[in-house]
Amino acid sequence: MNWLSFMTRTDGSRVVYLWRAFLAAVLGTVLAAVGAILIFQQPETPDTSPPPPFFGVVLMWPAVSSLVLWGVAEVARRAAPTYWHAAGATALAFAAFFALAANPQAGLIFAWPYFIYALTYLAWHLRSNLEGLAMTFALQVAVNLALSLLLFAPAGDPVPVPTA
Repeated sequence: MNWLSFMTRTDGSRVVYLWRAFLAAVLGTVLAAVGAILIFQQPETPDTSPPPPFFGVVLMWPAVSSLVLWGVAEVARRAAPTYWHAAGATALAFAAFFALAANPQAGLIFAWPYFIYALTYLAWHLRSNLEGLAMTFALQVAVNLALSLLLFAPAGDPVPVPTA
C-alpha cells in the first residue's frame, strides 16, 4: 500500500495530512459504495424518512465514533503485529457493527473510511492520545461534512435556470 504510506508519517503539516487522508477516505468510500451496491443489490424502496440532523452527523457522530475507535484501536494495537493489521482489525470490527446494525451494504461501505480513521489514530497517537483523537475527529468531521452537503442537500434546483 505505497500510496497510503503517508498515513503513518506525522512529521509534516497536519493540514496536508488531513487533506490527503480526506481524499483517501472519500474516494475509497465512493468506490466501496459502488461495489456494495453492485454486490448487495436490494430492492428500491422510497425513503420517506427525513435526513439526520446536520449537527449530529457532522459533530456528534465523529465525537462518539472517535472515542469508540480509540478503544477498539487500542485493543487491536496490542493484539496485532503491526499498525496496518491493527487498523484492519479495527475496520473489520466497525464493518461488522454496521453490517449487523443496518445491512451488509453498510458494513462494506463503512469498512474503508474506518480503516483510514484507524490509521490516522494509530499514527498520531504516537505523539499523544489526545493528538490521535483530535486528528481522527477532525478527519471524520471533514468527511461527514462533505458527504452531508452532497447527500442531504435540499431538494429542488439549486441554480435557477433562466427562461427566455
